[in-house]
Amino acid sequence: MRMAIPTPTADKNNILKNPGAAATFLPGAVIGALVFIAFFGIQLINPTNTDWIFTNLGDVAQHHLGWVYYRHTPWTFPICMTDGISSDGMISCMYTDSIPLFAIIFKLLSPVLPENFQYIGLWGIICFALNGGFGASLLKRIEPNLCFTTIGSLFFSVFAPSLNRIHQHNSLGASWLVMLALMLTIDHKREYKHSFTPVAAWAATCVAATLIHLYFIPMIYSAMFAYVIMLFFRDKKRLRAVCTAVVPTLFSVLSLWIIGAFKGSGSYSDGGFGQFSANLNTFYNGLGTSRFIPSLPVRDGQYEGLGYLGVGMLLCCLLGLISAVIYFAKQEGSFFRNVLSYAKKHGIEIFAYVSAFCISFFWAVSTTVAFNEKVLLDIHLPFAIMSRLAVFRSSGRFIWLPCIMIMTFAVWLISKLKFKVSAALLTVCVLVNCIDFSVWRGSLHAQYTRPALEPNITESEWQEAVRGVDEVVFLPLPPDYRANIQLYFDISRLAARDRISLSSFYLARSDYGSLWEYADEQYRQLSCGNGREDALYVFFKDEDVPKDVDNMTVFRLGNYTVARVKK
Repeated sequence: MRMAIPTPTADKNNILKNPGAAATFLPGAVIGALVFIAFFGIQLINPTNTDWIFTNLGDVAQHHLGWVYYRHTPWTFPICMTDGISSDGMISCMYTDSIPLFAIIFKLLSPVLPENFQYIGLWGIICFALNGGFGASLLKRIEPNLCFTTIGSLFFSVFAPSLNRIHQHNSLGASWLVMLALMLTIDHKREYKHSFTPVAAWAATCVAATLIHLYFIPMIYSAMFAYVIMLFFRDKKRLRAVCTAVVPTLFSVLSLWIIGAFKGSGSYSDGGFGQFSANLNTFYNGLGTSRFIPSLPVRDGQYEGLGYLGVGMLLCCLLGLISAVIYFAKQEGSFFRNVLSYAKKHGIEIFAYVSAFCISFFWAVSTTVAFNEKVLLDIHLPFAIMSRLAVFRSSGRFIWLPCIMIMTFAVWLISKLKFKVSAALLTVCVLVNCIDFSVWRGSLHAQYTRPALEPNITESEWQEAVRGVDEVVFLPLPPDYRANIQLYFDISRLAARDRISLSSFYLARSDYGSLWEYADEQYRQLSCGNGREDALYVFFKDEDVPKDVDNMTVFRLGNYTVARVKK
């Protein structure tokens, strides 16, 4: 067993023992795509099938409808500005989590696309293909054997956080961005034809993250921190280290400006930092995803910090630690002296990787440290600091980098055994992991292959209700208006198709004060008999309907109470 960090040698003439980049990536990508189909079915990939989006109502409907409104908005600058979705003015489609990268591509293709079109399913299978492919490529850095990397890629394909996110908060399924950052970090000693290549690779990774979902940026920067440490202190490439820290930041900010992240009056902070965190039991608490381990209690909101590794990966971690202990125990001298000697030899690398792990882990745990339901530590920071941290209020998501680092480290330890032994152990662990998630797979597959539900609003009653309507106005606007998901999506699905504007919508960023002022003025005018003939008024509650307004017709639209002003 070898515990050294240098890249293992391999027979260059044997593709199994020394596969190229493409030969490593493709089998993992195929496995990742098959995992997506196994969990969610193949009908999600059909770009003209939008029924599943509204049958499984949730954030996915927000993402799709944001794209529809963006698609119908004339091109402007910044290029991702979306009109008609809020009385607060134009807003970037990044705030509907519509995956700006894909939104831009398919808006360019919009003239040749069918009117009923969705790319959420296509994004899902591409993401999982990249998860599997980059997972295999990451493992190639520790054991360049095609069988080993292909088997191990299943750990990264059947990755609980990605599976948990890809079917609802779709952009967050791109854990391949974190794998790519770790690959660049491991390659810190690699020599390139052009010295600026790694800087460009880091910049491209950060730009991709800004065009997919901003939450990946802190995870990428945590890995980049380890890379810069090793570059600066071990490899003595200090200019490249400085450039790596600066250039990707500049390109990320530039990308955000181009897609309109800084436009609009909404707040970047939404409160709740510390609530949507990771529990200290996260690595072994499946929260209902595991066949073998029952769910453990967590605090409200800590579903965001799901970092379950799976029984197979937990077994892999145990076997890896046992093999490491046996290795150091067999060396000449005492066990602890051998461990200290190894740590001294590779001190900079260990410090760098541990630093990256700790930055992301403690940010995920946040200022409210909890084990099960018990709060062990609650750190109270000044409001100015908390408001800045709340830009990434769902801090539990940052546990994904530590998860992937643990998985990679465990497989690395296993890989140092004799190849046949390590391959056998890895296969067993992967199979156990797949079995562990099998019940969850069945549940998700059934959920996403069930027949479409009948719509709450029929086509005929909708067409009758919106004849001559330019805007749907939701009245009066309560502070928790975004909790009315069913109402918003039932109405907005049809309004988006018919290019009818909305006064408010379920957005990641909005200025409630501005939306409330607009809704309050509209409500006041309607109550005084000065309502608009070109508006469809939708009420959150029946008791909110203004009384004794002679020129207003109140009627039911599906399950909702609405009104029109008489001509």
